[in-house]
Amino acid sequence: MESFEAFYQSPLQHPWLLWLAALVGVAFCLRQRGLHVSLRRYAVALGVLSLADAWLSADHVYGLGTLADPVRSPIQLFFILAGDLRFLLLLGAGTADGRFEPRLRGVMVALGLSLVVPITSQLVMPLVPGEPGARMLFLVYELLFFGLTVALLALHPGPRRAPWLRRVCHFVLLYYGLWAGADALILGTGLDAGFALRVVPNVLYYGGLIAVIGWAGARR
Repeated sequence: MESFEAFYQSPLQHPWLLWLAALVGVAFCLRQRGLHVSLRRYAVALGVLSLADAWLSADHVYGLGTLADPVRSPIQLFFILAGDLRFLLLLGAGTADGRFEPRLRGVMVALGLSLVVPITSQLVMPLVPGEPGARMLFLVYELLFFGLTVALLALHPGPRRAPWLRRVCHFVLLYYGLWAGADALILGTGLDAGFALRVVPNVLYYGGLIAVIGWAGARR
Protein backbone atom coordinates (compact mmCIF):
# COMPACT_ATOMS: atom_id res chain seq x y z
CA MET A 1 0.00 0.00 0.00
CA GLU A 2 1.39 3.38 -1.02
CA SER A 3 2.06 6.11 1.51
CA PHE A 4 -0.91 8.42 0.77
CA GLU A 5 -3.36 5.53 0.61
CA ALA A 6 -2.00 4.21 3.91
CA PHE A 7 -2.52 7.60 5.53
CA TYR A 8 -5.99 7.86 4.01
CA GLN A 9 -6.99 4.49 5.46
CA SER A 10 -5.41 5.16 8.85
CA PRO A 11 -7.02 6.60 12.00
CA LEU A 12 -4.80 9.67 11.57
CA GLN A 13 -7.02 10.78 8.70
CA HIS A 14 -10.28 9.19 9.78
CA PRO A 15 -11.29 10.07 12.43
CA TRP A 16 -8.55 12.29 13.92
CA LEU A 17 -7.99 14.77 11.08
CA LEU A 18 -11.74 14.93 10.40
CA TRP A 19 -12.48 15.51 14.09
CA LEU A 20 -9.99 18.38 14.04
CA ALA A 21 -11.56 19.80 10.89
CA ALA A 22 -15.03 19.73 12.47
CA LEU A 23 -13.84 21.46 15.66
CA VAL A 24 -11.93 24.14 13.75
CA GLY A 25 -14.93 24.69 11.47
CA VAL A 26 -17.28 25.23 14.39
CA ALA A 27 -14.81 27.48 16.22
CA PHE A 28 -14.30 29.62 13.11
CA CYS A 29 -18.05 29.84 12.54
CA LEU A 30 -18.78 30.91 16.11
CA ARG A 31 -16.18 33.67 15.93
CA GLN A 32 -18.01 35.41 13.08
CA ARG A 33 -19.45 38.73 14.17
CA GLY A 34 -23.00 39.43 13.08
CA LEU A 35 -23.89 35.75 12.76
CA HIS A 36 -27.49 35.20 13.82
CA VAL A 37 -28.00 32.99 16.87
CA SER A 38 -30.14 30.53 14.89
CA LEU A 39 -27.29 29.95 12.45
CA ARG A 40 -24.83 29.59 15.34
CA ARG A 41 -27.01 26.85 16.78
CA TYR A 42 -27.21 25.14 13.41
CA ALA A 43 -23.42 25.27 13.11
CA VAL A 44 -23.01 23.60 16.51
CA ALA A 45 -25.51 20.90 15.49
CA LEU A 46 -23.55 20.33 12.28
CA GLY A 47 -20.35 20.08 14.30
CA VAL A 48 -21.87 17.36 16.48
CA LEU A 49 -23.02 15.56 13.32
CA SER A 50 -19.54 15.75 11.78
CA LEU A 51 -17.89 14.45 14.96
CA ALA A 52 -20.33 11.53 15.17
CA ASP A 53 -19.92 10.80 11.47
CA ALA A 54 -16.11 10.71 11.64
CA TRP A 55 -16.31 8.47 14.71
CA LEU A 56 -18.94 5.94 13.66
CA SER A 57 -18.03 5.67 9.97
CA ALA A 58 -14.33 4.96 10.60
CA ASP A 59 -12.91 1.51 9.88
CA HIS A 60 -12.15 1.13 13.57
CA VAL A 61 -14.69 2.82 15.83
CA TYR A 62 -13.02 3.86 19.07
CA GLY A 63 -14.79 2.26 22.01
CA LEU A 64 -16.74 -0.14 19.79
CA GLY A 65 -14.16 -1.81 17.57
CA THR A 66 -14.82 -2.84 13.98
CA LEU A 67 -18.54 -2.83 13.26
CA ALA A 68 -20.11 -5.77 11.44
CA ASP A 69 -21.39 -5.06 7.94
CA PRO A 70 -25.10 -5.37 8.85
CA VAL A 71 -24.53 -2.56 11.37
CA ARG A 72 -21.90 -0.54 9.54
CA SER A 73 -23.71 -0.20 6.20
CA PRO A 74 -26.88 1.45 7.58
CA ILE A 75 -24.77 3.78 9.73
CA GLN A 76 -22.71 4.85 6.74
CA LEU A 77 -25.83 5.36 4.62
CA PHE A 78 -27.39 7.46 7.37
CA PHE A 79 -24.39 9.78 7.56
CA ILE A 80 -24.17 10.10 3.76
CA LEU A 81 -27.81 11.19 3.63
CA ALA A 82 -27.45 13.42 6.70
CA GLY A 83 -24.29 15.02 5.30
CA ASP A 84 -26.08 16.08 2.12
CA LEU A 85 -29.28 16.97 3.99
CA ARG A 86 -27.49 19.61 6.10
CA PHE A 87 -26.82 21.57 2.89
CA LEU A 88 -30.21 20.90 1.30
CA LEU A 89 -32.02 21.88 4.49
CA LEU A 90 -30.07 25.13 4.66
CA LEU A 91 -31.20 26.07 1.14
CA GLY A 92 -34.82 25.94 2.25
CA ALA A 93 -34.35 27.40 5.73
CA GLY A 94 -31.79 30.15 5.13
CA THR A 95 -33.24 33.65 4.97
CA ALA A 96 -31.99 36.79 3.25
CA ASP A 97 -31.01 38.31 6.61
CA GLY A 98 -28.91 35.30 7.63
CA ARG A 99 -31.35 33.38 9.81
CA PHE A 100 -31.97 29.64 9.89
CA GLU A 101 -35.74 29.20 9.97
CA PRO A 102 -36.86 25.71 8.90
CA ARG A 103 -40.47 25.24 7.85
CA LEU A 104 -42.28 21.94 7.37
CA ARG A 105 -42.56 22.34 3.61
CA GLY A 106 -38.88 23.20 3.27
CA VAL A 107 -37.87 20.24 5.41
CA MET A 108 -39.98 17.88 3.32
CA VAL A 109 -38.51 19.26 0.09
CA ALA A 110 -34.99 18.84 1.49
CA LEU A 111 -35.73 15.26 2.52
CA GLY A 112 -37.01 14.50 -0.97
CA LEU A 113 -33.98 16.07 -2.61
CA SER A 114 -31.66 14.08 -0.35
CA LEU A 115 -32.99 10.87 -1.93
CA VAL A 116 -32.55 11.95 -5.55
CA VAL A 117 -28.84 11.18 -5.88
CA PRO A 118 -28.78 7.90 -3.88
CA ILE A 119 -31.68 6.51 -5.91
CA THR A 120 -30.36 7.78 -9.25
CA SER A 121 -26.88 6.41 -8.57
CA GLN A 122 -28.33 2.95 -7.99
CA LEU A 123 -30.16 3.21 -11.31
CA VAL A 124 -27.02 4.35 -13.13
CA MET A 125 -24.62 1.73 -11.75
CA PRO A 126 -26.06 -1.21 -13.76
CA LEU A 127 -25.38 0.82 -16.91
CA VAL A 128 -21.66 1.13 -16.13
CA PRO A 129 -19.69 -1.43 -18.19
CA GLY A 130 -17.67 -4.17 -16.54
CA GLU A 131 -17.93 -4.89 -12.84
CA PRO A 132 -17.79 -1.47 -11.17
CA GLY A 133 -16.78 -1.44 -7.54
CA ALA A 134 -17.29 0.93 -4.64
CA ARG A 135 -14.91 3.55 -6.08
CA MET A 136 -17.00 3.82 -9.24
CA LEU A 137 -20.14 4.17 -7.11
CA PHE A 138 -18.44 7.03 -5.26
CA LEU A 139 -17.63 8.74 -8.57
CA VAL A 140 -21.15 8.33 -9.93
CA TYR A 141 -22.63 9.71 -6.69
CA GLU A 142 -20.23 12.66 -6.69
CA LEU A 143 -20.95 13.61 -10.29
CA LEU A 144 -24.69 13.33 -9.73
CA PHE A 145 -24.62 15.52 -6.61
CA PHE A 146 -22.43 18.05 -8.41
CA GLY A 147 -25.07 18.19 -11.15
CA LEU A 148 -27.88 18.46 -8.60
CA THR A 149 -26.15 21.40 -6.92
CA VAL A 150 -25.74 23.17 -10.28
CA ALA A 151 -29.46 22.67 -10.92
CA LEU A 152 -30.35 23.96 -7.45
CA LEU A 153 -28.28 27.08 -8.03
CA ALA A 154 -30.36 27.80 -11.10
CA LEU A 155 -33.79 26.65 -9.94
CA HIS A 156 -34.06 26.65 -6.15
CA PRO A 157 -35.60 29.82 -4.67
CA GLY A 158 -33.17 29.80 -1.72
CA PRO A 159 -30.05 31.08 -3.53
CA ARG A 160 -32.17 33.69 -5.32
CA ARG A 161 -33.68 35.16 -2.16
CA ALA A 162 -30.47 34.88 -0.11
CA PRO A 163 -27.26 35.51 -2.11
CA TRP A 164 -25.11 34.20 0.77
CA LEU A 165 -26.57 30.76 0.07
CA ARG A 166 -25.03 30.94 -3.39
CA ARG A 167 -21.60 31.07 -1.74
CA VAL A 168 -22.46 27.93 0.20
CA CYS A 169 -23.56 26.24 -3.05
CA HIS A 170 -20.27 27.16 -4.70
CA PHE A 171 -18.38 25.62 -1.79
CA VAL A 172 -20.39 22.39 -2.11
CA LEU A 173 -19.48 22.32 -5.80
CA LEU A 174 -15.83 22.72 -4.80
CA TYR A 175 -15.62 19.70 -2.52
CA TYR A 176 -17.80 17.47 -4.68
CA GLY A 177 -15.71 18.45 -7.71
CA LEU A 178 -12.51 17.61 -5.83
CA TRP A 179 -13.95 14.27 -4.72
CA ALA A 180 -14.91 13.42 -8.29
CA GLY A 181 -11.51 14.48 -9.59
CA ALA A 182 -9.70 12.39 -6.98
CA ASP A 183 -11.78 9.28 -7.68
CA ALA A 184 -11.41 9.71 -11.44
CA LEU A 185 -7.64 9.92 -10.91
CA ILE A 186 -7.61 6.78 -8.76
CA LEU A 187 -9.80 4.82 -11.19
CA GLY A 188 -8.09 6.07 -14.34
CA THR A 189 -4.44 5.90 -13.28
CA GLY A 190 -4.21 4.15 -9.92
CA LEU A 191 -1.92 6.95 -8.74
CA ASP A 192 -1.41 7.15 -5.01
CA ALA A 193 -1.71 10.93 -5.31
CA GLY A 194 -5.45 10.46 -5.79
CA PHE A 195 -5.75 9.55 -2.12
CA ALA A 196 -3.79 12.65 -1.11
CA LEU A 197 -6.17 14.77 -3.19
CA ARG A 198 -9.17 13.03 -1.64
CA VAL A 199 -8.14 14.17 1.84
CA VAL A 200 -8.80 17.80 0.85
CA PRO A 201 -12.56 17.47 0.13
CA ASN A 202 -12.91 15.27 3.20
CA VAL A 203 -11.63 18.13 5.35
CA LEU A 204 -13.83 20.63 3.49
CA TYR A 205 -16.88 18.41 3.95
CA TYR A 206 -16.44 17.73 7.67
CA GLY A 207 -15.26 21.16 8.78
CA GLY A 208 -15.02 23.58 5.90
CA LEU A 209 -18.74 23.65 5.15
CA ILE A 210 -19.50 24.68 8.74
CA ALA A 211 -16.94 27.48 8.53
CA VAL A 212 -18.28 28.71 5.18
CA ILE A 213 -21.86 28.71 6.45
CA GLY A 214 -20.76 30.99 9.30
CA TRP A 215 -18.61 33.18 7.07
CA ALA A 216 -21.27 33.56 4.37
CA GLY A 217 -24.15 33.99 6.81
CA ALA A 218 -22.32 36.76 8.66
CA ARG A 219 -21.53 38.60 5.39
CA ARG A 220 -24.95 38.34 3.83
